[in-house]
Amino acid sequence: MNAFARDLKPALPDAVDAECALLGAIMLNADAYWRVAGFLKGQHFKEDVHRLIYETMGTLISSGRSANPVTLNPYMPAGLMIGDITITAYLARLAAGAINVINAYDYARAIIEMWSRHQIIARMEDVIEMARSMPADMTPERIIGHAAGELARIAQEGNERAGSTKYGVVLPAAVDKAAKDSDNSASRIPWFLPEIGLALGDIRRGNLIGLMSDSGGGKTSFSLQQCRFVAGRGFKSAFFSIEVTEEEAALQAAAQHSKISLGRIDNFTLNSKEKADLEAEMMASTDLPFYIVGFGECTLSDIRIKAEAMVKSHGLDLIVIDHAKMITLPNPKDMFAERINALYRGLKALAKTLNVAIVILIQRNDDWKNRWRSGSSIRPVMGDAYGGGSIKQSLDVWFSLYRPEPLYRELIPTMPPERARDGEKTKREVMIEKLEMSRGKAWVINHKRRRGEPGQSPEIRFDGEFTMFSSSSDEMPPAFEGF
Repeated sequence: MNAFARDLKPALPDAVDAECALLGAIMLNADAYWRVAGFLKGQHFKEDVHRLIYETMGTLISSGRSANPVTLNPYMPAGLMIGDITITAYLARLAAGAINVINAYDYARAIIEMWSRHQIIARMEDVIEMARSMPADMTPERIIGHAAGELARIAQEGNERAGSTKYGVVLPAAVDKAAKDSDNSASRIPWFLPEIGLALGDIRRGNLIGLMSDSGGGKTSFSLQQCRFVAGRGFKSAFFSIEVTEEEAALQAAAQHSKISLGRIDNFTLNSKEKADLEAEMMASTDLPFYIVGFGECTLSDIRIKAEAMVKSHGLDLIVIDHAKMITLPNPKDMFAERINALYRGLKALAKTLNVAIVILIQRNDDWKNRWRSGSSIRPVMGDAYGGGSIKQSLDVWFSLYRPEPLYRELIPTMPPERARDGEKTKREVMIEKLEMSRGKAWVINHKRRRGEPGQSPEIRFDGEFTMFSSSSDEMPPAFEGF
């Protein structure tokens, strides 16, 4: 009898072949990456070099570049050997050995399921060791509870990301999390006005929120006010500014909070009270967890790199990106619709991976003008978004910030002259009346809300002098749709 037989353990299984097949498939077609990027992470790969290749490919593809042996090689460690071949030759072998891209999802699922099996084995070995040398402050029940929690975590990671979570595994953890969150005011991020929270619900980490408005409609002002508000309540917020400079964003946020005209701050024609108020805001901002990050031209990869770095160094709860149209789209060879959807999918994956809430500002297109000329409403609809209504599938919450006042101002001068009929107003006169009715008014129109009922449109106020929004209890009249 072999005295050491009991100590021999069979080798752990692996999914190295699936890893090679997936990497090769992505080299053949970048679409394979987007099929799996939402759930497969580098940490799920067994081989470190495969993890490095996968993460590097993701960076290249997210920035609209090709991921093949030639483009990958410069980002690999110089002199790296895989067995007896160079990394250059290994990349070429992966590409040459690629079978197809159709099975990319199956390859990814095989990888993550094998990762889950390894995790289960490791956790069970920990439980066995804990049971063998149980400390005085531990009980068998606590060991079992710890093991159950770890197994639920692995099940959620291994199955939910692959789209096959077992209801009975997830439900207890979900109920427990909901109970804890209900007593934890820090678990959800509030909006700066109660009307917004009523329509949209609290902001949740891991969610991608779309905020759409017309050019000049106030989405930047709205976002700066939101970031400053939550920072004052201890949540860490970041405003990623692609359109305006850091200094412009900072001055606008200061004007809102201090209620000083932005024009007066720009020209620095301040009276003594305004100077004192501005100095008070400068003092208060010293320790405020509100970051303004300026970008020039940028890609999704640039945003991801900056977001990951800030989450690691500062810890963030909320990121606002101004705005989607300014981000260079990935995959330049693909059709526009697929490229724009890839952008929103990438942002959604980033929010979930970093466990932060991301608000992406979306500029409204001019389709509403054609509708107006045909006699329809100027009110925003989902099809007005940059990228069209199809982006809805990637957004957890989607709403419009609707300010009709500047739209009426734009339309009235374009109206052709006409003669009024007896006792009736001309279309131009009707539009002027609607302009007067809309002064200082705005509405938050909820297009989509994953938790709760969409379709609400509470009214709020807009003060152009300070570029800030404030509360209003009035509801939008159903007939107030524009001419």
